[in-house]
Amino acid sequence: MAVDMSVRLTYVVTWREISDGLKIQLRYSPVGRWCYRVLWGLGVFLGCVIVANLLTRGIDAVGAGVWRFLLIACLLLAAFRWLTALALLGYARHLGEHRVTVDSSGIRTTTERHKHETGWQFYGRGFEGRRVFVLLTPDVWGAGVLILPKRGLAAPQDADRLRELIAGHLPAA
Repeated sequence: MAVDMSVRLTYVVTWREISDGLKIQLRYSPVGRWCYRVLWGLGVFLGCVIVANLLTRGIDAVGAGVWRFLLIACLLLAAFRWLTALALLGYARHLGEHRVTVDSSGIRTTTERHKHETGWQFYGRGFEGRRVFVLLTPDVWGAGVLILPKRGLAAPQDADRLRELIAGHLPAA
């Protein structure tokens, strides 16, 4: 008799889970890592330029407009992931409650407005965060993202079964 290894999740997506999934996507996709390093490098460079300018010319050398621009740029960079998650939340909420079944054949998602089935070959990597499991497509952008919230699992042992399914079908990350 075959053992049922399927895992079922039932959830309504939250902003925090989408944000966590996007953070994992940014961290583990090749382009996301590259962009992250470029932004940090640019921030360090701008910081060094400002400090050098302050040390050589004094605080009056930098006008209020420059400080406002720098503050706004920093806030937008920090809020980019949060704003993207907020935009995606509207779409996810439109779909309603998600009922997801993960088994050896793939992932089946059913919502109030659509049904979707995806085979394991669509995804290239799987990652686990504190609140979510994230599956990414193997393209350089990691554009295809599936976020599976842990709170959608019926029992704690389901997390172990889901972890085994992901590890058995996707390369170790």
